[in-house]
Amino acid sequence: MIITKLFTGEDNKSYFIDEDCGHETFQPLGWYSKKFPTSGIMFRDFEAGLLYKMHNAPQPQYIIYLEGEVEVTASGGETRRFKPGDVLFATDLIGEGHISKMITSGRSVIVTTM
Repeated sequence: MIITKLFTGEDNKSYFIDEDCGHETFQPLGWYSKKFPTSGIMFRDFEAGLLYKMHNAPQPQYIIYLEGEVEVTASGGETRRFKPGDVLFATDLIGEGHISKMITSGRSVIVTTM
């Protein structure tokens, strides 16, 4: 499974990189990756048209998109659109940050790691 990581580069701009979670074990329900440490979980509903201007992630967090579409523009210049089934691991806690635009209404699960 590929997830997208949003991180702060040495130039204090945010960038995307795709990472493979890999397979660690096979069990009766399929392949599992290694366990990732977490500290909490939140559920979010969002409306189309919402825009969160340049900001940083408040803590390292996985955003698992269940419904809708969100467009994220990293301060490094790249824009990506996230749809149901996509996972964004936001770790750009410092620097210029990113912009989040809700393209359609939807839902996501946010899993914090701190």
